[in-house]
Amino acid sequence: ERDMERIAREIHADEVDILFDLAGHTAGTGLAALAWKPAPVQLSGLGYMATTGLKTVDYFVTDHCCDPTGSGSEAFYVEKLLRLTSQFCYNGYTHLPRSTGTPARGRGYIQFASFNQYQKFRDPVLRAWQEIMERVPQSRLLLKNNAYSKPGVVQSAYERLRRLGFDMSRVQFECATQDYMLRYLDVDIALDTFPWPGGGTTCDALYMGVPVVSYYTERHSTRFTYSLLANIGLSDLASTSLSDYVETAVALAGNLDLLDALHRELRDRMKTSPVMDQERYIREMEECYRAVWNAWESENTSR
Repeated sequence: ERDMERIAREIHADEVDILFDLAGHTAGTGLAALAWKPAPVQLSGLGYMATTGLKTVDYFVTDHCCDPTGSGSEAFYVEKLLRLTSQFCYNGYTHLPRSTGTPARGRGYIQFASFNQYQKFRDPVLRAWQEIMERVPQSRLLLKNNAYSKPGVVQSAYERLRRLGFDMSRVQFECATQDYMLRYLDVDIALDTFPWPGGGTTCDALYMGVPVVSYYTERHSTRFTYSLLANIGLSDLASTSLSDYVETAVALAGNLDLLDALHRELRDRMKTSPVMDQERYIREMEECYRAVWNAWESENTSR
């Protein structure tokens, strides 16, 4: 608490006009410093999926897909909402090879995958994946993340999936490696987690040509992947019910022509979308900064 107070005093001494928190309630956050209100205008967003809960934070940065105008999503926030076209601004990696088509063509089976954090693999998620694999004969599932560098975690995950009815001869666990992005070239379809979807992980998959199937509800925290898919013209891959999530994955696995086309065109879709339009993103953020500062000046000069 003392460190946060010191940080807040330093920010105040620097005469910061607009303070933007990018971490929310995540590990190592400095969010507590904002409770001291060291800057006249304070924002949060982008790095966390929900409200800060702090009345000293004035605005939350989101987008029109995660929090549509008129949806009533304001009820979930103590902050006022600032909506961008896309709250994501993805850079991509120019040196990485493109997908030349869905690997299933040459391999003879569908490889599903999730590279999301292990903590997001809740039982309802795993049950949905088990049903998908059961309905797509010979399909396999690749699970890759940092947690699987620990043998004990792998053993625990193995037993958990076995109890849930998975054919474990079709499941592979991998720890995160330097060739993380290249590994997507072996994946046909990425399965998103819920209610906490991917963000950067989804961007990586799409950039590498892998379509992502997602499930979302009315809450901001469930809609990250939906926002990304909507911004590249593939909102049909995001479902509003669990049964449709399963059906979408199964149908996509059965349509190799569509899968092939998506693998070849997804990088271009990303590059020409708001998700990778850096100039547009900067312009919209600058407009937000001007708007919130003008609002603060107007309110305080009228007193």
